[in-house]
Amino acid sequence: MIPSSPSHLEVSFNSPKKKKASPVDVVLGNDDFVSEILLHLPVKNVLKLKSISKRWLSIISHPSFSIRHTYLNPHTISGLLLNVAFHFKKPSSYLYVSIDGKSVLDVSSDFLRFDPDKPGSTYVSQSCNGLLLCSKRMRYSAERTKPTYYYVFNPTTRQFVELTLPSGDGIRSKRIQLVFDPSKSPYYKVLCIHYFKSLLEIHVYSSETRIWKLSLKQENFDSSSVNLNNGVFWNGAIHWISRMGNGFCFLLDKECLQAMPSPPLPESWEASNFRYFGESGGELHFIGLLTGEQKPDHITATGVNASPEMPDDKTTSSSSSNIDSQYIVVYAMEKGCSKWFVKYYLDVNAIVMAYPEITNQDPSVSPCFVSGSIYVSSFIEENDEEGPLLVINMPGEIISYSFKHKAFKKLFSFHPYTHYSCYALKFTETLSLV
Repeated sequence: MIPSSPSHLEVSFNSPKKKKASPVDVVLGNDDFVSEILLHLPVKNVLKLKSISKRWLSIISHPSFSIRHTYLNPHTISGLLLNVAFHFKKPSSYLYVSIDGKSVLDVSSDFLRFDPDKPGSTYVSQSCNGLLLCSKRMRYSAERTKPTYYYVFNPTTRQFVELTLPSGDGIRSKRIQLVFDPSKSPYYKVLCIHYFKSLLEIHVYSSETRIWKLSLKQENFDSSSVNLNNGVFWNGAIHWISRMGNGFCFLLDKECLQAMPSPPLPESWEASNFRYFGESGGELHFIGLLTGEQKPDHITATGVNASPEMPDDKTTSSSSSNIDSQYIVVYAMEKGCSKWFVKYYLDVNAIVMAYPEITNQDPSVSPCFVSGSIYVSSFIEENDEEGPLLVINMPGEIISYSFKHKAFKKLFSFHPYTHYSCYALKFTETLSLV
């Protein structure tokens, strides 16, 4: 009889059992699974996860991942890029201000110095769904006219591409326009508009083909009636409009010009009433400031009164200053580009009551001074938390007004500086390729 071995001396001649991988390890070990998870994370989180491993860096850096992430994630506006030029100071500086006003950052000159081979100040002229159109003029040149270089720059990924503009057919004036709609295509386009007297040429550059194409050449064009500086991309076309409401658009797919209806402005409308023209939330907007005499009945009949509740004593006090009949009116274009309609209107008294310093505390101040001190820097329709948001530039401060909460919020103060100019660009984070 063979004695049994002690348990601690037992030897197993079977193959050792493999440790089962946990579900987490299975998922993280599969590139397709990892990619699907990363595709649903915000841009900031995705960029931070690049440092996890070389494998994750490879997944995130692949062009197909950037394209899919851009398509799947809505392009929400996280903040505003403010170009601020203090008078008698050069060059202008940039500030990033978050929509909620909780974050204000100085944009260093190094941030916009993405092309070290060409020194000089970088000017940001447009933003379009996360991409920036920039220009740079060389600091030194033997020529009288310093060369200007144009770029498409993604500030989130730091990628950029230099554009070589087409030469116009003897045309002197030119305007550049960036077009990008990631919900329709991962590729962007750039328009170069040449015009002189009655001749108009539109060249279109595609990031897909990397070539320029002459899309339109038209004679007998009246460029004096429309401001070609403020082109806005909406609904597959670039739209231009004058301060008097006259406009037209260029259809990108059909490569032709088309008339655009004018907003229902009062007969007494003046160019000085104009405040803003832009796109947000899939809508085209035209904003003006009207006095009570200019306000037609259809504004109160069709538009939403976004003004906050004002106590009777405040209203009476405001009425004595003769400024109780001014309104910021937001017009929106119908989808088919058939007509404009009044979407919102805001009583200027609400601004004066919230920020009485705009009148220098003088109740007898002229209403012309008040209206002349209020400028609309931006209008954001698709902000979920704040609802439709009006960004206002007034003496010394940038403020926002939430049409949803009917409340003001200070975004930035320029004090003690009083002489400055400022314009705002919408800032969106994206992994889009350039």
